[in-house]
Amino acid sequence: MLSITLLLLCLWIFGKHNAFFSGLIRVFFFISLGLFVLSSFYNSVSFADTILLLSISCLTMALTGFILDLVSHNKIVQIIVSIISVMSGMYIEKSFRLPDYQIVNTTSYDPDGEILVEIDQNRISEISKIITSKNKTIRSAFKPLSGEITELDDYYVIDVDKNDDVNQFMNNFKNMDGIKWIEPNEIIPFDFPQRTEIESMDKYGKLSNDPSVNMQWHLSFLNMEQYYKFFISNNIQPQRAATLYILDTGIDGSHEDLPSDLTKNKDKQGHGTHCAGVAAAITNNNIGVASMTPNKDWVKVKGIQVIGDIGFGTQKSIIDGIIEATDNGADVISLSLGGITNQERQKAYNDAVKYANDKGAIVVVAAGNANLDGKRYSPANAENVITVTSVNEKSEKSGFSNHVENLKMGIAAPGEKILSTTPSNTYTAFSGTSMATPQVAGLIAVMKAINPKLNTQTVYRILNSTGKETQNTLRTGKLIQPLDAIKALF
Repeated sequence: MLSITLLLLCLWIFGKHNAFFSGLIRVFFFISLGLFVLSSFYNSVSFADTILLLSISCLTMALTGFILDLVSHNKIVQIIVSIISVMSGMYIEKSFRLPDYQIVNTTSYDPDGEILVEIDQNRISEISKIITSKNKTIRSAFKPLSGEITELDDYYVIDVDKNDDVNQFMNNFKNMDGIKWIEPNEIIPFDFPQRTEIESMDKYGKLSNDPSVNMQWHLSFLNMEQYYKFFISNNIQPQRAATLYILDTGIDGSHEDLPSDLTKNKDKQGHGTHCAGVAAAITNNNIGVASMTPNKDWVKVKGIQVIGDIGFGTQKSIIDGIIEATDNGADVISLSLGGITNQERQKAYNDAVKYANDKGAIVVVAAGNANLDGKRYSPANAENVITVTSVNEKSEKSGFSNHVENLKMGIAAPGEKILSTTPSNTYTAFSGTSMATPQVAGLIAVMKAINPKLNTQTVYRILNSTGKETQNTLRTGKLIQPLDAIKALF
């Protein structure tokens, strides 16, 4: 937009002897200038960067106008100056624009069942015969316990031959009588978080008796010292412990700083264990780190492995996990996973989230780590989920974090250099929206422990109304304020 504005400025000066042309270009120039200023605040990393960009741009425009007037007697020199000015504008814009990570269209489908299809139960026998007659296999996809309140048990998985064109197959079947919905069963690659070093151990205050809490900058940033004190000084007790499910790579249930009632399973990747600790490591136990939970009585943490040991899951495996968590009494389901999708709408995800909501669970999803529109990421773009972005200690959107201005329920939490539990009683700092998400999920679990009847819309309204503005709230959502969110329940 800056290069266009500079071009219009040059044309305005070129045509200043033609009143009509000059007047017309002047109007376009000011429109372009206004759009450039607005887009600068929208796209920049921080307010400081925006001011710097606008200052440099104004200087460039002023210098361009001055030189063009100075050489007005030589049209060739004016043209050369104009070209240099426009190219400078392009360079300035490129320098200040956050890069969209280069993501090629690598969406692929589960080779064991490439297609999810919702079928009218009155036509299932007929449609199954047609599919099997074409040497394809079909089987039931999902088995929710409460099938009477959902359409998930109407979904089937179709396994096509590896040489078949999946999209062509779907196009051929989507208009068939009895086919209510059809979509590919996408493979979801595991988004490995960035391992990071932690700054000085003396920089942050002592919020609890956990030995590594002074390395958890995000807790100081969120005013967790006053949060913990609020529970103690007011003798606040849970109505019941909330159940938080971490759908991820598994959880090391034997970790010293995680609740002892965790299932003793393994986590080869370490990601799920890290997320569990961010949400619900045991606070004030003189071990390891602190978390969003005041103590071990507030939240029960459970894990379901939906991402395989080699780093891949599928749309079906994630939905299976949502169903399993829901049917086992989840209050909150945390999904620090997802990937870019080719689909404008994924009904199966939406149906799974609705099933969870209808049975009392709130679903929290990471926005993703590609500095893209979160609407392009699944399940971050599913209906009725709370989508979490990452900010740094300056309340700026993390450079990697997707943005959520086109999603209905976006919220922000710290996501850089987050220290938490990792397998075999170790502790590691990672960065990513994966780390921000369990902070929100853990806080919501505590809220649900106080008031089990809370639903997604009410919780989001509280988080949004009590949250703080970030450097670009439109793109990040409000920054959670745990203490104020808890106070809003009383």
